[in-house]
Amino acid sequence: MTTLFTTVTTTKENSRRRNLLRLGGAASAAVLVLGLMGPGGARGQVTPLQIIPQAQGHSAEKHVNLHVNGPSDVLQALLVFQPGAETGWHIHPGPVVVVVKSGALTETHSNGCTTVHPTGSVFFESAGEVHNATNQTGGVAEVYATFISPTGAHPLIPVPNPGGVCRPEDNY
Repeated sequence: MTTLFTTVTTTKENSRRRNLLRLGGAASAAVLVLGLMGPGGARGQVTPLQIIPQAQGHSAEKHVNLHVNGPSDVLQALLVFQPGAETGWHIHPGPVVVVVKSGALTETHSNGCTTVHPTGSVFFESAGEVHNATNQTGGVAEVYATFISPTGAHPLIPVPNPGGVCRPEDNY
């Protein structure tokens, strides 16, 4: 024969302990839920905007030209340069904003002069500017580039090496 119910005898002390355990368990669960929901979650709100930085930098440029005639396409890309990697000589059909996330990028200009862009720097490339970007460090360099191009244009157009030789008065 199987017993479905059993009789349990409780005392006031056992009942009080059980209630305290239940109250402590409920409080712990509430703290856990509030912690998982984060700020504002206790009121049932979700943060309406989250800004999640991918790369951030600084530029001392005082004048930046980001002009494109007509409709445009925008492409944001992470470029990962292994040691010694380069873009090859090229131009862009529109302006480009570059943030160096890690490592350093050496930009060689059409006159043969170079500019080293270290981690945390920002630089701008104008439409039609002939240049080559190279990772001349021993580690990986990562940059975020935002290309603003006329609609349908390829953001990077290969061109021949202009053969410029840097003179001290031309250096950027």
